[in-house]
Amino acid sequence: MKKQECRERTQRQLAEALEFYLQKKPLEKITVRELIEKVGINRKTFYYYFPDIYGLLEWMVTQESQRLIFEIQNQEDYENSLALVFDSIEKNRHFVNCVYDSMGRDALVRFLNKDFRKVISWAMEKGMEDVLKRNGGKITETSNPLGIEQKFLDTLVDSYIASIAQILLLYLQKKSPFNKQECIRFILRYLQSTIPAALEEFAK
Repeated sequence: MKKQECRERTQRQLAEALEFYLQKKPLEKITVRELIEKVGINRKTFYYYFPDIYGLLEWMVTQESQRLIFEIQNQEDYENSLALVFDSIEKNRHFVNCVYDSMGRDALVRFLNKDFRKVISWAMEKGMEDVLKRNGGKITETSNPLGIEQKFLDTLVDSYIASIAQILLLYLQKKSPFNKQECIRFILRYLQSTIPAALEEFAK
């Protein structure tokens, strides 16, 4: 077996072992010894791949995010992409809550950042088209036809990601007044009603 294939297999097995124990107890009570015994490797091998269990968890978050981004890119529009993100998070609710409980809100936002950045950027492009149509402008191939400074666009995207992350966090903690479909509808209406106005303001 090639070295890269061996590495990926071992990392995947360790991730599966961690997922197994996360169903039974909190992350802080899981030991490296338990993981390596379940996978059948020695301690040295574990530390060759990861600095600690938190490093393994971070790797798992990155892998899931990359998988989700790949799927998002195959969607036809940002509405479907948003639903896809919610479906994935709903499916992995326990794992996502473990990330929040073990690594804090910032880690969860970093996880969501990659997933939602594509969705929000997509919504921004649609918002620019709406602004141009409303003002009789011509839609071009450029990703920024309104000529807004990139720092303003980046800050807008970051602010929307933070807002959506908060909505999602409340949903995951079962503190939201909305069910999943209502959350999705709320976010879509929020994006559709505010993005064009914000873009129009910054384009002045």
